[in-house]
Amino acid sequence: MSSQILLSGGDKWYSYSGVLFGDVSVPASINMVLIPNTGLRDSFIQVTPFYGIENNTATGSQLGIEIKINDVTVVKNQNEYQTRINNGESFTLFVPRQSKLEVNSLNAANNNVQERGCTIIGYYL
Repeated sequence: MSSQILLSGGDKWYSYSGVLFGDVSVPASINMVLIPNTGLRDSFIQVTPFYGIENNTATGSQLGIEIKINDVTVVKNQNEYQTRINNGESFTLFVPRQSKLEVNSLNAANNNVQERGCTIIGYYL
């Protein structure tokens, strides 16, 4: 789980999770990035999740993503009728200053050990 890292110019920041995977306990979600406080400036962010090869391609077995700002879910994407989530699909949104930002991977029982992760780039406004 990564934190917010300021780029050298001071007007952008990034965060990344690295490659993560679930385990046999099949949690409902896996935290990928948690930033307790995004700082004193508003941000416009782009979150790009990525996924490894599925262990099971049956309907309802795909992973998903949930993005929360201050414990409120603002993005939740896990289509039960789709067997593959598009790698590289990005989500862009506004994050008010001093917000808690959390990105979770929504798990599926058949693919709990599938690799997943995300990257975030934030632009201060």
